[in-house]
Amino acid sequence: MTDHADTVPRGFPGHGRSRWIVAGTLAVVVLAAFILWLIGRLPGAPLRPGPLEGTNYEELKVRTNTAETGILWGSLQLHNGTGFDVVLDKVTLADNPQNTQPSAGPYIWDTDRVALLNTGSVSGYSIPLPSDWKIPPRHSVKGFRIRPHAEEESVEVLYELPVPTRVTEVHGMTVRYHTRGLAYQRTYDISIIICPPSDGSRCKTS
Repeated sequence: MTDHADTVPRGFPGHGRSRWIVAGTLAVVVLAAFILWLIGRLPGAPLRPGPLEGTNYEELKVRTNTAETGILWGSLQLHNGTGFDVVLDKVTLADNPQNTQPSAGPYIWDTDRVALLNTGSVSGYSIPLPSDWKIPPRHSVKGFRIRPHAEEESVEVLYELPVPTRVTEVHGMTVRYHTRGLAYQRTYDISIIICPPSDGSRCKTS
């Protein structure tokens, strides 16, 4: 008679330790993803509006004529009232139902525009611009650094829009930016309606 001993399955040496390593790595990845989501660095993460101040409301109605080639739209002024630099990442047109393609922009005029133009904002102005204007330098949006400003100072975001063949409207500019390692996004409540030379019905002012 041969004795029979029950066999007990045994794991490979280090198998349990490997599972702990995998679990630990996964936890680190999840934590990193959560932090990226929290600070707005993960694609698709919801972004808070943040501290960058801007024009709260402006609605323009502009009727064009055949002598004009476009409209310079500069309703949005941005003010950094924090104690830290704000860096712009992107500016887009928020609601653009006619899919208007800007002739130029967006770009930035810095604080030196006030001395050059004797105004803080062009709002809406016909193109070509007056020949006696001292045109401020254009700055690219991406990477533009807004230093902390005094309360009365700001920078201006501009688009150049073409003369339309039909009534065209744009509502809102959306600004994405970051400061102190956190990403933010805010849409500012400004709008413009541009009427072609052939139809000024929606651009009548009361």
